[in-house]
Amino acid sequence: MSRLNSKRLVLDASLALGSNDLMFNPIGDASGDRNRKCLLAVWEEEHVAVFNRLLRQEWRDHASRSAAAWLRNMTQKHRTLDNEGDDFSPLLLPACDCLPNDGEKVALAKDFHLVQSALATGQLILSNEVRFPRYVTWACVAVPELAQLYYGNPRIEGEDCRLWIKAGAEKEPDRRIDNWFANHQP
Repeated sequence: MSRLNSKRLVLDASLALGSNDLMFNPIGDASGDRNRKCLLAVWEEEHVAVFNRLLRQEWRDHASRSAAAWLRNMTQKHRTLDNEGDDFSPLLLPACDCLPNDGEKVALAKDFHLVQSALATGQLILSNEVRFPRYVTWACVAVPELAQLYYGNPRIEGEDCRLWIKAGAEKEPDRRIDNWFANHQP
């Protein structure tokens, strides 16, 4: 893929935490192998990693050695982008207000920085979170802008997620966050 066709992906810190440092098996299917293979696919396809202040801090706090090295390489090659997505911060309150309980509201608020940065850039999120897409899907009713998000999850999807990244991380209907959730409910 050429850099002209690369996508901007918000990469949750769960990928950095979940990347396997010990016994990486490039053909393995363990969770750590899946994360690391997806990060390598982002690198190989010359996609751009989108961050905001909070997400960078989460990566610094939780990244495995291999994920930290991956991020250093991405930064050196100017394949990272910082975007806070401040224009989308007003969506947080109505998104949380439609969730049924306080725990879910707190969980969505904790990760809403991913939503903001994704909406401000390529609308693509890569994460290992399983509850996050559920809360965003429920919030789509009150905040239709959230249905513009597309999602991939290496822990749930495994090789399918890596292949999606390798094929260009296109905004396919099955990847729209509400459709993704409907097809991958835990």
